[in-house]
Amino acid sequence: MEIYKPTEVQELEDFYGDLLTKIDHYQRVSDHLEALSARMWEGVQAKIEGVFTEIKNYHWRHLGKSTAALVKLGLARDDCRQAIANEYGFRRWTEVEHMTSPYNTMFETAVNAMLDGDLAQVKKLLAKKRDLVNQKSRYGHDATLLHYAVSNGVELWRQKVPENLPVTVAFLMEHGANPNAKMKVYGGEYTPSELLPSSAHPRAAGILPELRKLFKV
Repeated sequence: MEIYKPTEVQELEDFYGDLLTKIDHYQRVSDHLEALSARMWEGVQAKIEGVFTEIKNYHWRHLGKSTAALVKLGLARDDCRQAIANEYGFRRWTEVEHMTSPYNTMFETAVNAMLDGDLAQVKKLLAKKRDLVNQKSRYGHDATLLHYAVSNGVELWRQKVPENLPVTVAFLMEHGANPNAKMKVYGGEYTPSELLPSSAHPRAAGILPELRKLFKV
């Protein structure tokens, strides 16, 4: 299965490794995000380019800054916590600390399967739990499967595009996925249809026209 991955996505997959996906190792979502922020801090100290890209894409104080500027700032451990909080849809780290929820493991597995191009696994999971098709992430942004499909506003490492994504989106919609569900991002609430036109990755992957037809935008 061909999967389009921007350079920064590949860099983050290489840097974080299994830490991104081994959610069953953590009792709570907050425990996992703390581990991710600790790993990010290691990346800052080692001056890993992908980590600085992650920070400038999400940390509300450092949006759009260059890697050189971030290095000069002398980022602190708390900056990594704030960047992870923002990346995962929370306004501040204290919101993460107060979370007591465990992961919805089936939902996260479905997201990862979809983005890995594993439609068979997505179908298997939906056969077990039909309402999965409209469930929302337990991260602060409340993204649905369709939001993850449009590669805009979700975690940077998940902004990748398998070539069969239009087929998967069509399957989800045929089984009741709501294209008008909203996630919290960019200071507001947006549907997948609203986020798709400004999403660079489906365009770069060459599947934007197919997705636009499905989302009717």
